Amino acid sequence: MTRFAVDTNLLVYAHNISSEFHEKARVFIEKVMNQKDEDGKLSLVMPTQVLMEFLHVITWQKLENPISLPIAIDVVQSYLDTGVQVIHQKDNQMETTLEILKTLTTRKRMFDVALAATLKNNGIDGLYTVNTKDFEGFEFLTVVNPLV
Repeated sequence: MTRFAVDTNLLVYAHNISSEFHEKARVFIEKVMNQKDEDGKLSLVMPTQVLMEFLHVITWQKLENPISLPIAIDVVQSYLDTGVQVIHQKDNQMETTLEILKTLTTRKRMFDVALAATLKNNGIDGLYTVNTKDFEGFEFLTVVNPLV
């Protein structure tokens, strides 16, 4: 069974009421945050780097209708309170990142590669994201845009 992580863009859209994708993303996040696997655990995981990037983006003043840092912290805490598995970088993060980078021809995808390395090292083989093209070529990942 494929286990999925969620990318930052979906969390931002779900919490940014000005986004054209807000309602679809909100409904999707609510749905997957209520799906459990056969052991009764949430089937979705959240990487720490996604949660940190969410805090950064959703409070960014250039964003139309950013939310305040205290509210953003509450949002992240509410996710943590659900018991969602939060995955972290492993000790071999750099080795995996370098291994993946060797398959690319550009440095523009550095943070996507770092996220992919975290997923790979944690045995997560799926990613929900709107930016599916950013993760093309990562053969170990099933990448799905749930908003289409």
